[in-house]
Amino acid sequence: MSTEVPSALPAYADMLLRLATDRPDDDAVAFCRDLIDRDEIDWAAFVDAAGRHKILPLVGKHIAGHHLDRGYTHDGAQGIPYPWLYSYTYLANRQRNLALADECRKVFRALDAAGLRFAVRKGFVVAEHAYHDVGARRINDLDILIERSDAPAAHEVLARIGYAQGKIAVDGDRVEPFSRQTQIFWRTNLSNQLPYVKPGNRPDIPVFNVDLCHHIFQPKSGVTAPTADLLRRARKLPICGDDAWALSPEDHLLDLCAHLYKEATGVLFIKDGMDIQLSKFLDIALTCASYSAADWQRFFALVAGYGAEKIAFYSLHFTGRLYPEAVPALDEIRPHDLGYLDEFGLLDGKPTRWEVGFPQRLFAVERRHEAGESAVLHD
Repeated sequence: MSTEVPSALPAYADMLLRLATDRPDDDAVAFCRDLIDRDEIDWAAFVDAAGRHKILPLVGKHIAGHHLDRGYTHDGAQGIPYPWLYSYTYLANRQRNLALADECRKVFRALDAAGLRFAVRKGFVVAEHAYHDVGARRINDLDILIERSDAPAAHEVLARIGYAQGKIAVDGDRVEPFSRQTQIFWRTNLSNQLPYVKPGNRPDIPVFNVDLCHHIFQPKSGVTAPTADLLRRARKLPICGDDAWALSPEDHLLDLCAHLYKEATGVLFIKDGMDIQLSKFLDIALTCASYSAADWQRFFALVAGYGAEKIAFYSLHFTGRLYPEAVPALDEIRPHDLGYLDEFGLLDGKPTRWEVGFPQRLFAVERRHEAGESAVLHD
């Protein structure tokens, strides 16, 4: 899959966009080689951006696999600064994800044994069935969709296998609980439970994190997709070396769109620099790449049935700006007024327009300072 690269971006961003795909084509590789040979890359900015966009393992795979780390100095294997960084990152991420998969299987089996119906979201589903390479995608946590009425039973299951709601301490391997105020806020305002974590006790996995979600749309979005319907349509897939429940293809894509929209427009995620990561657009693009015309018709019908046109169009529109081959014409779900595409903060109750256009703001780190303060509590 090729990437559409806009003009007027610095060389490091140009190279990063060309490598932000599952299989860079020959032209993209040749272009990157030319940039490297002409010494036009700001390598510190390149590594920082690849890390912030959560694609450093993927980029590392491509740089090593296409020999972009080689050059004309020393023994020929050191053509760029710190060439080992890229292969090491990819291989270490693969080992880390395999260890995460071992833990995820324990969670799947514990929830199954308790008779709970659930579906695995995002992460490993995308890594294994869209990237087809568990080492190429960074995975932070295990995302589980489960009905809110099953949350108490899921809490007991996770507690039995060592999880607690909280965050890992900065000075040791212990879990510190969230404040009561934060617990109440999440329970009444958000569609997710506070994270369930337990110490990983290894340098590459300081913490295992399970995220229980009860609705794929946030309450303030005005859109509802009954979780019971999504779980009823779920199918079994090989995930983490086990057969586990995953969302149907159409529900899975809608979930990815809802996730991108929530974080791309949410003040909390903008302030944390997690709003418009290339990894989220690539997740959607690779998922779309397998869609047939009939798949798209089913998806558009699903979106219309839930009244989720604005959310789906937002995510697919911007994905199409970066990966035009992956996204078809979106006329069937196109909102009448597209002004919202340049807004953020709507779900925070303070809609604001961006001053920097897309995709330039992908690399505008200073955008974090435009966001203001988030109303979401997480201490």
